[in-house]
Amino acid sequence: MTFSVLSKEVLAHLQEIHDDPGKALNERLLESLDGQATEAIDESDRDTLLNELSRLLPLLQQDPTPITDLINRLISPIRYDFSRVLSIDPPVDFVAGLAVPSPPVNTTTLNLLQKAQLRIGDVGIVAGKADVVGALVRLWLCCKDTAVARLAHDVISGLLEAEEESHEDTVSPPGKWMWRRMFKDRDIYGSIFSICSLATAGQDGQPPERDKTVAQARLLDMILRIDGDVVRQSQIPEIEKQYGVNEGGLLHFAAIHMVNRNDVLMHMTLLDFYAMYLSGKQKMLSQRSEQITNPSTQPSTFPLDFLRKNNIHQRSLGYFLDPDAQDSIDVSFLYGRSANYLSTWASIYPNDFLESGVVEATQRCLLSVLRTVSAGQWAQGRAPKDDLHVVTSLPRVVLIPRRQSPSPLFLIPSKPPNPDAFLTLAYVFNGSLVSASETNTENAVARALYYLYMEQHPDFWRQVVTAAETVALKEVALAALSLMTAVITAHWELLPSTTSSSDTPFALPTEDALANKCHAPSLPATGIEAIMTEPAIGIVIPYLLKPAQTFSNLVGGGRGDVESAAYKVAVAKHETLVQLHKELYVWAGSHPEAQQMLVTVGRRVAQGPMGGTSEVGGRVGTMEL
Repeated sequence: MTFSVLSKEVLAHLQEIHDDPGKALNERLLESLDGQATEAIDESDRDTLLNELSRLLPLLQQDPTPITDLINRLISPIRYDFSRVLSIDPPVDFVAGLAVPSPPVNTTTLNLLQKAQLRIGDVGIVAGKADVVGALVRLWLCCKDTAVARLAHDVISGLLEAEEESHEDTVSPPGKWMWRRMFKDRDIYGSIFSICSLATAGQDGQPPERDKTVAQARLLDMILRIDGDVVRQSQIPEIEKQYGVNEGGLLHFAAIHMVNRNDVLMHMTLLDFYAMYLSGKQKMLSQRSEQITNPSTQPSTFPLDFLRKNNIHQRSLGYFLDPDAQDSIDVSFLYGRSANYLSTWASIYPNDFLESGVVEATQRCLLSVLRTVSAGQWAQGRAPKDDLHVVTSLPRVVLIPRRQSPSPLFLIPSKPPNPDAFLTLAYVFNGSLVSASETNTENAVARALYYLYMEQHPDFWRQVVTAAETVALKEVALAALSLMTAVITAHWELLPSTTSSSDTPFALPTEDALANKCHAPSLPATGIEAIMTEPAIGIVIPYLLKPAQTFSNLVGGGRGDVESAAYKVAVAKHETLVQLHKELYVWAGSHPEAQQMLVTVGRRVAQGPMGGTSEVGGRVGTMEL
């Protein structure tokens, strides 16, 4: 059956339904116009079908999904642009399509509107339809179907971003019609406040309080996306003041006045918002362009200044830094969110964190928690994940032990094995990939922490290898291999040779002081050099050269599960071996004595994940480097 014949058959069926709306749809026939068929269909047939579907949809007396699915397939090609959407006859009733309580119809209407994102002029056409934009905003905030609400969010943000970063050659700059419609139209701007405000609950046309909290979460999500002067500054003061905002705009309403913090679930959402706002990760591409093209660019201080000025910053930290001063029920829900907020702050604004005066309090909290975690809890996988996240987010210099402050890092055990503990150590020891002057310090401290940890845990590598060999505990074994890889590929620098003259409490130890603490005349400078010296060379290298464990090596357990675990661990082990070979290749260029090891490792790499013989491990002891 050719596409033209098929189109005519579908068209005839649609005419039958139009004449008798109660007649059942032939879903199989409609589905025969699948994605491939609709891509290749004659354009005149496409237009004819869409016209008939537009005529039929308002009359339909059954589930519209087969019809809306067909519409979505017909409009899916990029060449079907918004000008053709506007040419559909009878015209698409966008307001009705957005307002009807039917997710399939809502989705199709949104897909049609989304076509306007491709051309700046089409964005202006949509923005010129105030009733359509108003219905779009209400659907985004009030729709009970989360998938539809998410698509509405994407349509709005996409239309805004199209004006923010147009790829079209225009004589004059974009007029930002959509931005003006959203934030300068009194009815639309006011509807955002009224829908999200708890003060209007119970009024005519307003969603119930429970639905308002959903709308609040959606607004917070949108602010993360479009953050800028338009939400930071007042747009229509009379509206903003009705909802308690005497200074600022939509950001102030959402972050300070909108949420009832006694609602612990919304309080959790609010803390998540604060952390994401600090990070700036969800901003539009155009707003992140400078950070993308120049990763070393310092982040804007506005988010931190805003949160600090409005007493949000200290309050958000309190559930982690001072849990005893908070309601115990609140702490049980908010401790992790507060820890995440602190982690975000410390990683995005490390200098501000170091100068803030809360470093000692953070260290005390971490020490207090980690000291209470028993060996049994580590063994059972019940690690304090929130606190470990904080450890990985702190400037590494905070983890250097001082006279009056031991390092929380040393309380993270290598035995009993725990995947979260191993991954935390891997992150700390590996260093930073970004090239910057501060990164050099981070990488020097990463190296120092590795050697200081080894002093505290002399059986470290033996315990890590034992964990990697425990294939039945797949997550533990994989994390142990990640830890090996982190050290092998570590981005390290040497510590300074002289003591710093500054009076900072976070002065780095000298290289000689580190060597003295580790009872060695000198210490390997790089990760690969550390692996190629004792104790690692006699423990890690033989393990990596050994053949992978297979099901025949293991006793007990379900065959499928264990075989799957054994294979995944074997692949991860081989990937670690590949990294070892890459680093060894570079290092051997200046260390001729490593050539024999390079050949041996290369041979094992070539054998693949499941290759190798049991003899290679015994050769390591004869290789004097």
